[in-house]
Amino acid sequence: MKIVLAAAAAALAAACAAQSGAAAPGQRCGGALWKQMTLADGGKGVNWNPLVTTIAQIAKLAAPARIGASRTTSFQKRVWKLDDVVIERYRVASNGELAFELFDVPSSTYMNAYVPAPSCMTSNATLRKALVKARNGFVSHCPPATPQWQLLGAHAVIFGVGFWNPLKTTLGALANGAELRPLVGLTITQGCGKS
Repeated sequence: MKIVLAAAAAALAAACAAQSGAAAPGQRCGGALWKQMTLADGGKGVNWNPLVTTIAQIAKLAAPARIGASRTTSFQKRVWKLDDVVIERYRVASNGELAFELFDVPSSTYMNAYVPAPSCMTSNATLRKALVKARNGFVSHCPPATPQWQLLGAHAVIFGVGFWNPLKTTLGALANGAELRPLVGLTITQGCGKS
């Protein structure tokens, strides 16, 4: 009887571990959209000449009917520049990715943006350099990120590749799922010790 109970408990523990591992990102890189999120696809098809926009304009975009592993929309195929955006809050995800909740003052609209963990970044030297520079543009000026959301209120100029996230329940997510992910440029212009 003890052997049967021990085997059942072990099977249950393994099933729970497998299920929880699938639900949480954890300390790993990967997933169906990971190549876009980290530029591991080499930024294939991306126009690297930034187009200035606002969170309010991005919020008006129509999400594609299907979000796949390839970039299919003009939003995904461009680097976008937000000239004066507020980093309302930020945190570090369990996989080391920096998550930002952005705020557009004129439209009172929120949006999310991300920079991957260095261990998950593309191996392409030019693209990796841009990702590291964006990450350092934040971490070298602002308090260290924690797993909990931290209020900040710093102003920044941000450059990022358009990304459609099928998950729209994250704090600050736009209703259409549009994000800037990954960021390829981030300069703090006010806050975090800058005035």
